Amino acid sequence: MTKKARGRAPKTDVDEWIAIARNALIKDGIVGLKVDRLANQLGVTRGGFYHNFADRDDLLSRLLSLWERDCQFLPAEPIGDNPEEALNWLNRLLNRLIDEDGYDPQFDLAVREWARSDHKAASAVERIDKKRILGLVAFFTTLEYPADEATIRARIFYFHQIGYYAIGIQQSPIDRRRDAPIYAAILCGEERLKAVKNS
Repeated sequence: MTKKARGRAPKTDVDEWIAIARNALIKDGIVGLKVDRLANQLGVTRGGFYHNFADRDDLLSRLLSLWERDCQFLPAEPIGDNPEEALNWLNRLLNRLIDEDGYDPQFDLAVREWARSDHKAASAVERIDKKRILGLVAFFTTLEYPADEATIRARIFYFHQIGYYAIGIQQSPIDRRRDAPIYAAILCGEERLKAVKNS
């Protein structure tokens, strides 16, 4: 193993830059994404940034790509072909949100705040919101709701969940898991859920 040259700044790779940018976005918002500030946090020179990125916009584009790829609101598994399978999918969704397993609400909110002042980020948020809502529409459609009602229920479900994080409600996972069946009954329709469980 060779020794590092004295006085030479350690090399950092793209993933390290993006990870520190992600943390800065969550903590300080888009104003925290200054090249000099990020380089200082990594303990490298500004030149190290341009070894990995064409410019700051390149970093921001990759940060958005990370959000789209890794901050997944809906489970990757298919909803299923019948109401019973759809309810199993809903349980996976609720567990995902409660455990924050694959979905990071702080990162999600930080990107949303960024989108208020950036057209590219706003377009990404709009695209991903539509995709998530369409997934929820498919869920409610599988519960045999008519198209219009499935769409409204999907919006209510999604807006409620995003609002839950935006307001900053503090609940333990135990409390959230306790309340989940009540939320599900209200958002999905108590009589519909009973009918599925009794079928």
